[in-house]
Amino acid sequence: MILALDLDDTLLRTDKTIGERTLQALRRWLNGGHEVIVATGRPPRWVHNVLPPELHTAPRVVYNGAQVIVGDSVVYRNEIAPADVRAVVEWTQACRPHWHMGLEIEDALYLNRAAEKSGPHTVADLLSLCERSAAKIIFLFGEGREDRAPLLAALPASTRALITPKFSMVQLCGRTTSKADAIAHLLAQRDLNFSSVAAIGDDVNDVEMLRCAGIGIAVDNALDEVKAAADWVTDAANADGVAAAIERLLDQPVPVQTV
Repeated sequence: MILALDLDDTLLRTDKTIGERTLQALRRWLNGGHEVIVATGRPPRWVHNVLPPELHTAPRVVYNGAQVIVGDSVVYRNEIAPADVRAVVEWTQACRPHWHMGLEIEDALYLNRAAEKSGPHTVADLLSLCERSAAKIIFLFGEGREDRAPLLAALPASTRALITPKFSMVQLCGRTTSKADAIAHLLAQRDLNFSSVAAIGDDVNDVEMLRCAGIGIAVDNALDEVKAAADWVTDAANADGVAAAIERLLDQPVPVQTV
């Protein structure tokens, strides 16, 4: 069986650590011949350092599903096309020039102006980058939540917005980009389907993954819409919810089918 595992507020506790009970459960899972796929909204550069050694070689779905990395190679992409990147950048410059906007391109963040809470980045003329596809477009709103309706109305049809109450930002991705779509690519390479997958998550970018999985699990700190998409709810991330889920999966296994 394959465990598709979100990171922040799921595997990782609020302080970005992993409890010893969860580490032991992961070892038990892997020693039992099962597998893990890491599935996160993080860019690749922010993944390795938060993973325990046991998951360093696990396939990684990053950027909410815009890329899949196996080993050191990007084996799948579902990014925002250059024409759509240009359309969004031009709209922002014309209609909301004061917004903080960024492009995630090849594991680097480019911002239209410096922002303290964004981590390492390069300030650039974003129009000069529009010939390249973007794994993600982000808008950073700091502590405020400006009216986003005009942006949503102006989005190209082949993009979509991910908005969570957990953060004061908007993430844009491709219309078909999702963790579920990226995981489906990995499964297809091995002639498997989602019936062989258990998925655990907490936020809006996990909903499709939980709905598609043979077993969808929400941590107790998940958003209500994520819990509604799940088959059952485990303990909160800060209470080793992933460990409790793994223990239940191993001790009370649910039959799954592979093709």
